Amino acid sequence: MRNYRWWSVFSKVALMLVFSAQVSAAVNVDRTRLVFGAGDVARSLNLSNDGAIPMVIQVWADDGNPASTPDVNPTPVVIIPPVFKMLPGELRSLKLMLASRQGLAEDRETLFWLNIYQIAPDNVASGREGQKVILPLRLRMKIFVRPAGLQPPEEKDERGLRFSVSPETLRVANPSPWFMSLSLHLPGQQKPTSMMIAPHGEEQISRPASLHSGSRLVYDVITDDGNYRRYQANLTTGG
Repeated sequence: MRNYRWWSVFSKVALMLVFSAQVSAAVNVDRTRLVFGAGDVARSLNLSNDGAIPMVIQVWADDGNPASTPDVNPTPVVIIPPVFKMLPGELRSLKLMLASRQGLAEDRETLFWLNIYQIAPDNVASGREGQKVILPLRLRMKIFVRPAGLQPPEEKDERGLRFSVSPETLRVANPSPWFMSLSLHLPGQQKPTSMMIAPHGEEQISRPASLHSGSRLVYDVITDDGNYRRYQANLTTGG
């Protein structure tokens, strides 16, 4: 078993510096989410170092705990390679393998998270004027696993989201077996409100004063490829 103790200690120390120096991102990915379909056992993810310096990358999966560390993997997702260096301009492909589906839900999607942790290998201030410390940056990406028989959601499934209002709240219910990631275009707000609703779950937010039963709401649903489809729904009265 690989020893990640040094990385765990370093990560905690680096996070304490986050308010005293400038964070710089260099490595980017080619998508915003990964989906293991019913028959998939492996997926790939492409990374590119768009910065001007080398970066050391560490990747691991977790089951939703943002404080997770690489020394414990509570998921069946195995990532190869787990640690590597990327030169400026270099492209790199990761392989994610689903080692087992045992214990995963059989009637709905399961959600895991991919962590991509990047840091410059020579991350030490030189003492020269204008020198900046490049702090570690950790990106998190959703990994969806679908059981046998569950195909990608269709438009009719995304239209099936239910929206209702009470005196204080706007409620969004998801009766489907998929996680639904969506953006709500609410009146009086310049930026859309983003949320993710678990299968057969619901989310609530404060109700904008101008929304009431019968109002029409515009929302976007994020698709498997990271694009979106736009819909409209009429609000009903609910608890």
